[in-house]
Amino acid sequence: MEKINSGLTREIESLLNELLGQEEAANFFEGLNQDVSDKQNRTYQAGSEDQFQLSSKIPVGMNERDLINGIVTYVEKKLETEKLLKLLLDLSQIMTFNGEVSIATELCDDVIAKTENEKQFSKYRAEALLSQARISWSQAYWDQSLEYVKESYKIFAAIEDKTGFARCENMLATIFGEKGEVKVALEHLERGLLFLADSNDIALRAMFEVNLGILYNIQGETGKALWNLKNGLVKYEQLNDTRRISRVRHNIGMIYTKLEDYQAAIEEFNKSISISMENGYLSNCAIGYIGKAYIYSKLKNNSLADVFTDKAMEISYKINDTLSIAEVYKIKGMIQSDLENFELSEEMFENSLRLNEDLGSDLNKAESFDELSSLYEKSNQKDKAEKVKQTANQYFEKISPEKEE
Repeated sequence: MEKINSGLTREIESLLNELLGQEEAANFFEGLNQDVSDKQNRTYQAGSEDQFQLSSKIPVGMNERDLINGIVTYVEKKLETEKLLKLLLDLSQIMTFNGEVSIATELCDDVIAKTENEKQFSKYRAEALLSQARISWSQAYWDQSLEYVKESYKIFAAIEDKTGFARCENMLATIFGEKGEVKVALEHLERGLLFLADSNDIALRAMFEVNLGILYNIQGETGKALWNLKNGLVKYEQLNDTRRISRVRHNIGMIYTKLEDYQAAIEEFNKSISISMENGYLSNCAIGYIGKAYIYSKLKNNSLADVFTDKAMEISYKINDTLSIAEVYKIKGMIQSDLENFELSEEMFENSLRLNEDLGSDLNKAESFDELSSLYEKSNQKDKAEKVKQTANQYFEKISPEKEE
């Protein structure tokens, strides 16, 4: 049977130490008979970063579910309601980063159920709804995610929680940014920053800086993007927030990818993946593998690009990340185009476009249309190439009017 990764057990152990005390937490883990020293199945010598990353095993989630069920059953009668609600939310966040979205959703649902008609616990209900918004966002359920934010916003308004307002605005910016609606996303960030005028919340300020960095990168303002991301990284390093350090490293890698500094990009992706593998952050691993696959395809190392896309696809299906699946199809189309398997390449791009159309992601549609145009150009289908290129440019213009052609 698969073992739970050591990073996950460390995080949960820290939570239980804080809430139950070290002795009680130790008794709980001893009863589970888990091997907390396991290091992500590192029972072999990896010849390289690539070999090690590609040979990692993807957990199926059975042990994680047993662990969470065991914790909730154990603590439910030991903790007062407020501490229990906080634990459930913390566990949900951990499960989200570890790719166990169904478990994370169930934990949030439990908080929502426990706080129904309990006004003194309204903040925890709002937090649970905002967590549900993030989970829905991670699966590209945009409308559902927006509804959760709307419900959360109402509760934060009722209790006059400005920090809650800011977090909702940040989540809205994340949703619209992912869809490619950059102008709307920036408006939400600007509104959110107004709520933070008197706040010393370092973590939340870092979130806004990182989101600004991502949006500036989409618009091609790489200098501003790097400045914001590195500021956010410094704050997360001060807080020792490994989840977000990993994600920021990935986004810095994306900027270097756009600048075609592929060596610097791979170094950032490797740092991100290393942290994520150590701690079981599956969603970060998936996007890291995609980032490396894209670079290897650009470097014409198609065999390595192909195995990284396969690994990314494996994780993306596990965590139901449809956006990443669409991105994998795009890169597979690029690989097959380089190999002059034009029909298969076209099929891959069409798969990517179909998924992105379903998801309403203008940014990803623009990139896939651009690559499809290149395919038609290469296969001497000039009329198709020109038509598809015009479509790609229309989407790019919609996202960022000042994009250079």
